[in-house]
Amino acid sequence: MSTRRTADPREVACIESQVDVLRRLQFPGVVPLEGFDRQGDTVTIQLGDDLPPLGEQPPGSAAECAALGAALSRTIGEVHRAGYVHCDLRSDTVLVDTGGRPLLSGFDRATVATPKARREDLRALVALLTGVLALLSTTDRADERRCRRRLARALRPRRHSDTFELAFALAELAADFDEKAPASTPASVDSPAGPPTDDLRSRINSGATLPHRWALPTLLLLLSVVGIIYVVGADRESRPVLAPDGPIVEFDGQRYQVGRPGDVAVVGDWAVDDGGCNGSSTVVLLRPETGELFAFSGWAETGELVASRLGTHRDAVDLAVVTGGCDELLVVDDGDLRTPVVVG
Repeated sequence: MSTRRTADPREVACIESQVDVLRRLQFPGVVPLEGFDRQGDTVTIQLGDDLPPLGEQPPGSAAECAALGAALSRTIGEVHRAGYVHCDLRSDTVLVDTGGRPLLSGFDRATVATPKARREDLRALVALLTGVLALLSTTDRADERRCRRRLARALRPRRHSDTFELAFALAELAADFDEKAPASTPASVDSPAGPPTDDLRSRINSGATLPHRWALPTLLLLLSVVGIIYVVGADRESRPVLAPDGPIVEFDGQRYQVGRPGDVAVVGDWAVDDGGCNGSSTVVLLRPETGELFAFSGWAETGELVASRLGTHRDAVDLAVVTGGCDELLVVDDGDLRTPVVVG
């Protein structure tokens, strides 16, 4: 946690503006506001930003770059949805934890959103991710080179209308890249180890090569294949519910998109093999166009998403839930045949 204290009138105004914005943006992926105090002319702000910036912990492969970009794009989209724009997207304002999860910080210049300002944020985001991609270490692996070319095409300017559209595209690429990565070969590219220097940290914006290894957890899709969800333990008084206007989960007054148009999502405390329940309400999502079935679990503290594929059901068109002591998931095909699926 960092603490900043000042009595300078201009800095005070800047901090108070930042606090006002952050109080409205306390959702996963945004740096948490840990405290704010004013004593006379002096203000003190505390932020949960004790993580290295992107320049110190860059991705090491196309899959990692796409996953980071998907998560970051999703967060910026939520900032825009809340009515604000960041206005300062740089490697220094994107923090990264040890698992590769991005945390958006540096809201000193944030302001009320306008269509033009949202487009500027999107352009800055694409430029940042393009720069990160350009810094990946040279590789001899043909599959990795192909993934990088696909990612570069996805990051072409004017290819996406907003950050959510970019997030979906990058999330699908990340999942595809990770699925195709050889099991015996790490997704990242080997490179010399060693702590980053100030020179290396600055090179992420200059286009120089920045080798680094960044492990990508197999099932962690950061705000990934289908978005972001909260998982609620059985001891919580409330549980997520599905909104009527799409694959969107509502919980504690917030809305979290868990898919794209055409996807089917259901929520349940699913029965497991031993006859009991999972003990938490989780989301299962069907993508009818491919027949893929995903189960999700996560945690509200980080907004991180863990996705596991339950399999592919080629003729599936819908999902149904049989409620009871434990909920049972049914996959519905185009002939209305209902097949039970074990989630746990």
